[in-house]
Amino acid sequence: MEYKAKKSFGQNFLINKGIQKKIIEGAEIHNEVTLEIGPGLGALTYLMIPHVKELYAYELDKELYDRFILENHPQNIHFINKDFLLENFENFNDNEIVVVGNIPYNITSDILFNLLKYSNKIKRATLMMQKEVCLRLLAKPNTKEYGKLTVSMNIFANISKVVEAKAREFNPAPKVDSMVVRIDFIKANNWLEANKKQVLDFILRCFQFKRKTLYNNLITKYSKEQILQAFETLNIPNNIRAEALEKEVFIELFKALK
Repeated sequence: MEYKAKKSFGQNFLINKGIQKKIIEGAEIHNEVTLEIGPGLGALTYLMIPHVKELYAYELDKELYDRFILENHPQNIHFINKDFLLENFENFNDNEIVVVGNIPYNITSDILFNLLKYSNKIKRATLMMQKEVCLRLLAKPNTKEYGKLTVSMNIFANISKVVEAKAREFNPAPKVDSMVVRIDFIKANNWLEANKKQVLDFILRCFQFKRKTLYNNLITKYSKEQILQAFETLNIPNNIRAEALEKEVFIELFKALK
């Protein structure tokens, strides 16, 4: 029976088989525990099955979920009728998980920050997203795309482009083009992991008001003396805006103000 995509779930099914294959190749799954966000009609799911140690596919649409569980699958393939954002990852070992998904545009930022929250459990994530968001993840300082999402993700992960997909490669076709990026979470820095929440809160404050200077965003929490001393130590101009700083400078500034 033909299935009609539901707008309420933000469903746009990737129909280009070549791009589907490139996503799986880019994910480089080698007998690993894999979580799929929104398997949809199963295009990526069936390609992943031969490569996974365990597969947990989160499908919120009950109609699609019911289709999957009526099929015969190996015992290591699990379909879960649950919002991926509600998974707390406590049942998984540290640095065990690989994530793959074609993410609904309306919850992209929520999913990215949820992955960041549990990055100690996740090796890498290969995700299809709205191209505009991917360009923000890949942005360089002093560009319009560079902001809190760029810095937050790039401090904790190395991000690379996998492949682009035009709107016509989906059914139904969305109004925008898409891109796939691979997010490899950095594991070596124990200090960053221990201070993750505070660092993310700090970055949010730095970019809180985009039209304001970095100094004016920081003055709501820190004293004038603290900020000017930190700026002098790190050779940061007093009138600079947050979007001009490299990701490493945010870490040094956070340490200086802490």
